[in-house]
Amino acid sequence: MTNITAYFLIIILLLILFSIFVKQSGKQKLYNISKPLTMLFIIALPLLEMREEYSVYAYLIMTGLIFSLLGDLYLLFPDRYFNNGLYSFLVAHILYIFAFNQNVNEYCFGITFPILLFIFFVMKYLSPKLGGMKYPVLVYILAISVMLYSALNMDKQMGGITLISIGAILFTISNTIFVFNKFYKKFQLAEPIILSTYFIAQLLFAMSI
Repeated sequence: MTNITAYFLIIILLLILFSIFVKQSGKQKLYNISKPLTMLFIIALPLLEMREEYSVYAYLIMTGLIFSLLGDLYLLFPDRYFNNGLYSFLVAHILYIFAFNQNVNEYCFGITFPILLFIFFVMKYLSPKLGGMKYPVLVYILAISVMLYSALNMDKQMGGITLISIGAILFTISNTIFVFNKFYKKFQLAEPIILSTYFIAQLLFAMSI
């Protein structure tokens, strides 16, 4: 890791803490700046090495990060653009799924059972609260689950836990708490947990390039 990369990581971590602080403090205008700014720094991180050539995996992850940034921008105004944000993150998850299946030729079906249980319990509790959003949220939860499976399966083939699996688990936690906080029941610590797990997940994906 170069000194520039280390400094960049410190800036990103400080921006994450700042975003959480201003969100909890109700400083929405500052949050509207700090959240996309944090993602811009995360997106820029893999570009610091200035490689002559990037892999297909790298391009997929980078494009997923860009769609995540787009989703963040939409969700800054959820009353008007919630669906746009949902679809942007759906595309990001699909890109991550393709990335995590690069060069994978073995699939562990033992991982699917706990993930299916996750889908069942999430939808069991959320379905009565979703109304017209039931099917869009179901598709989104399925995409998250396939992304998680793909990351875990990729690491299993590689023979160990890497940044990819940790990031996928954190991203799944962030998304799950987000939908429960929005549609089921709000709780006080939801935003710090959502933001911290979300940003660290995206950071780990960026560092895996």
